[in-house]
Amino acid sequence: MANTVLGDGTMVRIRPIESGDVVALVEFHEGLSFGTVYRRFFGGHPHLGTHEAEHFCAADNVDRFALVAVADDAVVGVARMERVDPATTAEVAFVLADRFQHRGLGRVLALRLAAAASERGITELVADILPDNLPMLRLLPDAGFAVTVSLVGGIVRQACPIPIQSGTAPPRSERVPPSAAAPIRRLQVGGCC
Repeated sequence: MANTVLGDGTMVRIRPIESGDVVALVEFHEGLSFGTVYRRFFGGHPHLGTHEAEHFCAADNVDRFALVAVADDAVVGVARMERVDPATTAEVAFVLADRFQHRGLGRVLALRLAAAASERGITELVADILPDNLPMLRLLPDAGFAVTVSLVGGIVRQACPIPIQSGTAPPRSERVPPSAAAPIRRLQVGGCC
């Protein structure tokens, strides 16, 4: 668990998702705008059912891992990764409460998720993004990752390598791109989780 102060002074606690987060995740989803939900689920998805929330909270912390951002005892953001084929690749997704978008939280979550992925032997992150989701298209490049882009069935796929050292977690300076040490810039994040 770690506290982060956003550029505007807001304190946010970032921690791994837990099985006990089901109700909080459902409440979080209920508070998202239609646009944010659309960008996350690539269509309408007005309600997150309990079974679906249980699935999202059931991370094994090896092949499925997620972080939640919490402010004032409420979930305000989620970043997740799931190992795919090949086993050194993970698909990532992010979603932020509307009131926490454009405040740098997406960048913080992306960097922390990349560090966690590296610790789990992941060497490449991939994200599928709607072509009109410009904030999400900018998230990984703005966080300093070298991104390659392809178009798959009308969906933009971004792929980026992340450094790894076998056997131990790499030093912080090697877990994320060098630009990670730069101050948090204004960043628009519209969601995918």
